[in-house]
Amino acid sequence: MSVVLLSINYLSLSMMSVLLVTGLRGIIRQFAFLSVNVFFIGYLLGPAGAVSTIAFSLLGFALVKIHLKWPALRILYTLPLFVALFIYMRNYEALHWILPQEILTSVLGTVGLSFLFFKIIHVLVDAKSNTLRKLEFLTYLNYCLNFTTFLMGPIMRYQDYYDQWHGHKQAIEPTYEAHLDAILRILTGLVKAYILALWVSKLALQPDTDVLQLGFTAWAVQMYAFFFYLYLNFSGYCDVVIGIGSLMGIRPPENFNKPFIAQNISDFWLRQHRSLTLWLTDYVFSPTYKQALSSNRLSGHPVLSGNLALMLTMIISGIWHGTSIGFLFFGITHGIYLVIYHTWDHLLSGFLGRKRTNQLRKHWLARIIGIIITFNAASFAFLFFQLDTPHLQQLFNDLIAS
Repeated sequence: MSVVLLSINYLSLSMMSVLLVTGLRGIIRQFAFLSVNVFFIGYLLGPAGAVSTIAFSLLGFALVKIHLKWPALRILYTLPLFVALFIYMRNYEALHWILPQEILTSVLGTVGLSFLFFKIIHVLVDAKSNTLRKLEFLTYLNYCLNFTTFLMGPIMRYQDYYDQWHGHKQAIEPTYEAHLDAILRILTGLVKAYILALWVSKLALQPDTDVLQLGFTAWAVQMYAFFFYLYLNFSGYCDVVIGIGSLMGIRPPENFNKPFIAQNISDFWLRQHRSLTLWLTDYVFSPTYKQALSSNRLSGHPVLSGNLALMLTMIISGIWHGTSIGFLFFGITHGIYLVIYHTWDHLLSGFLGRKRTNQLRKHWLARIIGIIITFNAASFAFLFFQLDTPHLQQLFNDLIAS
């Protein structure tokens, strides 16, 4: 995917967009950027994919306007239908187990739909809570279809996009050095994605790998290499789009912060795909945790409430990442990691106290041990991220048989 995204055509379109967005003003600027976005989506997805993607965005806008017009209407009445539509359009593997094949279609399941879905949910929830800024149709549409972040993020908030687009917030300092840094950021991303990631991919775990037939050394090398490959490929892409966005004046948020040195699994998710983590925290974990604490059965059990919210959050994260069963296992695995860490943190703090626990974690040996455990745990979880469904089924069957 990165080769398509970071191709000469993509970079040429980006440079043209920089000139248009920085050189034009007013509604002409909006329409010019919209034309670029629609062209990109049509070129990438074809006519059917472009139409379904734009229609999905328009449906989201209509849903937001309905809730603004009728404030008494609860999101819980409409959100499940929108989620069901997203699941159908994504053509999740599980649908083939419960629905007739003749009513399923893969035409609507375009790439970029997951990021678009989270953008629309964010706009809907924030508009309902009156924290959105001014909802403008063209601004909303360009926010949803923004070609720089359409396929792989980072997940930008509408408020940040609105403020930067309308000049209320600077995306980049108006200096030569700042613009040079943005260009160097693009070049760094190209090196990561085109050179380093492609080299590491030759050593990485493949979707059809029979894991049980590998020796320990080969298995470890492929597992670690796949983790590095994902990081180089995805962070390289993010470097490019952050650099391009900075030059256009609509800079996406940072998405990575040295995930390999995370000292625990919670720290890992604040460093790896950070924009997704913050989105899940705001729109899944926090409301779920709050709801659990306010319930009769869980009100006196904050640790259990937190663990349930963490597990649900990571299951949603796994399902959001992909349509096959492996992504569900990826989410469950990370949910188990977070539950274990959250429970351990609570027990340790209860025994030593929060102050002594924090002091213990700052010790160099504790940091090294935490980094080693977290790195290996995260690397192992990506096994489910990469292996296809038939080989995962074979893996589980072989493990049960043994």
